[in-house]
Amino acid sequence: MAQCGYSPKIHTNRDYCVGSSLIATSTHALQNIVWYQNGKPVKTAVGTQSLSTAPLDIKLVSKTGINGFSDMATDDAGNIYILDGQNEQVFKWTPGIGNSVSLVAGPYFYSEANAFFVDGAGDVFMMSGDSTGNVTSLPAFVTEFPAGSQDSLVVISKPMSGPYTYGAPYAMTMDCQRNIYILSLTPYITQWAPGAAIGTVVMTNENVPKLCGEPVGRRIRKDMSGNLFFISGTNVQRLSPGSNTPVAVTAYDCKDNPLLQVTDFWIDANDTLYVNTIVSGSGTAIVDKWAPGAGTGQPIINSNYGPLGQPVTMDVRGNIFMFDEFGTGVVEFHRSSTIDSAFSPTDTGAYYAVVTDIQGYSAYTDTIHINSPVSALPSIQISASATSTPVCTPISFEATVNNAVDPDYQWMVSGVPAGGDSTSYSYNLFANGDQVYCILSAEGGCAGLVKDTSNVIDLSIDPHGAASVTISANKDTVCKGTTMIFTATVLNGSAHPVFEWLLNGQSTGDDSATFGGVNFSTGDVVTCLIVSDDACGLAKSNSIPLIVSVPPVIALDQIFTIPYGQSLTLTPIVTGDVSTWLWTPATGLSDAHIADPVADPSATTLYTLAVEAAGGCGDTATILVNIYTPLAIPNAFTPNGDGRNDRLYVLGGPVNSMVEEFAVLNRWGELVFHAHHVAPGDANAGWDGRVRGAEAPTGVYVYMVRMKFADGSTKGFAGTVMLIR
Repeated sequence: MAQCGYSPKIHTNRDYCVGSSLIATSTHALQNIVWYQNGKPVKTAVGTQSLSTAPLDIKLVSKTGINGFSDMATDDAGNIYILDGQNEQVFKWTPGIGNSVSLVAGPYFYSEANAFFVDGAGDVFMMSGDSTGNVTSLPAFVTEFPAGSQDSLVVISKPMSGPYTYGAPYAMTMDCQRNIYILSLTPYITQWAPGAAIGTVVMTNENVPKLCGEPVGRRIRKDMSGNLFFISGTNVQRLSPGSNTPVAVTAYDCKDNPLLQVTDFWIDANDTLYVNTIVSGSGTAIVDKWAPGAGTGQPIINSNYGPLGQPVTMDVRGNIFMFDEFGTGVVEFHRSSTIDSAFSPTDTGAYYAVVTDIQGYSAYTDTIHINSPVSALPSIQISASATSTPVCTPISFEATVNNAVDPDYQWMVSGVPAGGDSTSYSYNLFANGDQVYCILSAEGGCAGLVKDTSNVIDLSIDPHGAASVTISANKDTVCKGTTMIFTATVLNGSAHPVFEWLLNGQSTGDDSATFGGVNFSTGDVVTCLIVSDDACGLAKSNSIPLIVSVPPVIALDQIFTIPYGQSLTLTPIVTGDVSTWLWTPATGLSDAHIADPVADPSATTLYTLAVEAAGGCGDTATILVNIYTPLAIPNAFTPNGDGRNDRLYVLGGPVNSMVEEFAVLNRWGELVFHAHHVAPGDANAGWDGRVRGAEAPTGVYVYMVRMKFADGSTKGFAGTVMLIR
């Protein structure tokens, strides 16, 4: 998956000085290189390519037990992966290295592999069919076979049923976020996020143009902009993000040539399509190149290799691969590619290149610093805050450098790496006789990377010392249930002291530098002990007594129901002592500052109640006042667009009720409208008087409603409604 990133490199042919040549390299064939100096473009190189219109050679691939190949893919290393769908197994073949293949996935022995996908790293994802033989259901399994591993992982395992029974699965693809897209026969597209137990509907079949020929081909691909491309009939369709209606991006006319079929396609970063077509019975496959927006395709391959249903695949070198006419061998159409990959800087600076590969995907190289000759090489000296101290006392070191460009630092203590990549270093547990020095790595002009070792500082350490620990709390007073955090500060201790926190004299089991919790009470006492080391010793901290205030608590999910036009005294459930009450908003309440106001809002209102105890602790919760409107269904509606009574929908309904099913039928019993799992009172979920986009005629229609109430019970309703125009 080149669109998910690759890593081109640059190197110098001589040194890092002005006049040397920088050379960009990549495992991908490159069509464009733009060189940058200090972030500004300084040179552009454009390559030339030539694709052979005849197969370079036919490499027969042999493996015992293979009945025939059904699909093919490549990875970023240029390996070819071949699917033996009937036996649910995938083989890897490296072009140019013999004619043998190695088994990298399967056999899974579930049913039959409908399709597969290979990512840039060589991980294989294989989609298996339904073992029950029900070809109208989506696959029960998509299995991942990681590259170089004998293990496998089922990434989609839930059997499909219900609204997902829209035809046999035909194709799959994956994007850079590892979302899987599955295309079924009708066609019908679902997206499966990593770890998802159920797919998300991306496209339904009624929006795809019904063309002659097979309704859907065995291929789906995704471009960098999120568009999905798939075969429907004799053309490639594009489904834009957020759309449910695909658009044909090729223009093959099946009426003029009913035997023409599109069997596969490849798409690059510029949305240029390479489409494999065949005329039934001819045995000749043609690969057309379709530029974005083109009215016709440009034939680039015309061969008797690649019979009906065989794939067209492009690798990172731009070579095109197809199956031979027997379906057991691979045919390569070789692409020759040349480009000037060298650049000679005439000035110093930071240089990198942005390369674009043969498929149009761009990537950045690393950065190389080009220097001019220097009069002096990088050097380093260090100094110390002290050279003779008691153990556990911190000593700080500072480095001073000269003539250093992009320096890196490695501090050393008696030959052992220590500290970080910084000009300073501090530590408190040195041994008597330790030697401290620093190694500098920096650009040394045309010499490239140069290393220099600083002076050595000898330490004299007194082995006697004493550690101490002090604790502090983030708050003096907290409300019951509020987190309180205590932090220990160690002086003259080791780098990794052992902590033991005590609550009321008993160990809490916490051994980190901080301790916290929510289940404290007034009068609790927190203390900390440390064990630093034999030299720094044991220390006990100060003690902190706690003051904890108990807040009142408002019961959650409180709902008051009021019939429309009436009022009700609100009596919320609150435990604990309350000194102040505040209801917001105050609209529809007799008094917003009392415990039991009289409520008569004109519409359902979500109030926020805030209570506070004398100690300052409080609680906040929402309370719903639901204005109850009896459930009703109109006996007539007028969908004339005047903004009144334009839709037929379920009115009112008890709180937390749901319209499980709402169906409308004409007088012949044909379904003209259907909705499910919608809230009552939602006009947008109702029928607008149209059937498949056309106005339904005036007349009597039958409705059927099944309601689900808050207690889980359901009830059905049926009746007639008059549509008036």
